[in-house]
Amino acid sequence: MRPPHRHPQRGFTLLELTVVMIVIGVLAAAAVPSFNGVSGFAARGARDTVVATLRYAQQSAIAMRRNVCVSLSTTLLTVTYASSSGNAQACAATNALLDPSTGQAFGAASNVLPGGATLAAASSVAFDATGRPMASVGSYLSSVLSISVNGAASAVTVEPESGLVR
Repeated sequence: MRPPHRHPQRGFTLLELTVVMIVIGVLAAAAVPSFNGVSGFAARGARDTVVATLRYAQQSAIAMRRNVCVSLSTTLLTVTYASSSGNAQACAATNALLDPSTGQAFGAASNVLPGGATLAAASSVAFDATGRPMASVGSYLSSVLSISVNGAASAVTVEPESGLVR
């Protein structure tokens, strides 16, 4: 009598299953952070953009010898300047300062914060002709202004008196 015919086993070996699980784990580790909102790189880029914009606004105020105002919404930075000199002069919405990196007005929709990053809260600051920061036109900062970017490790600060942005 002949022994019964054996069918070859079908399935995966333990080694094959382990390799597949490792590959899935690596792919998941790379993909999951992109689903959790803003990446660390985008948050850092947004923080650097805010710092650069504030410093540029301060330097422009000194160079033009007039007030320059920065309005920070949660996603967009708008920079305008006063039509004439004097620390009591309000900034005019029609006097938009151009972003030197794009050639577009800072308030243009194309100049949103990079990577979908957002600020924790809207804020504003103005700089007079000497670069001194003001809470509003004619009213100087009395304490440090802190601007937080969601996902960034540290806030952007503007020092009263000196206007140091860091």
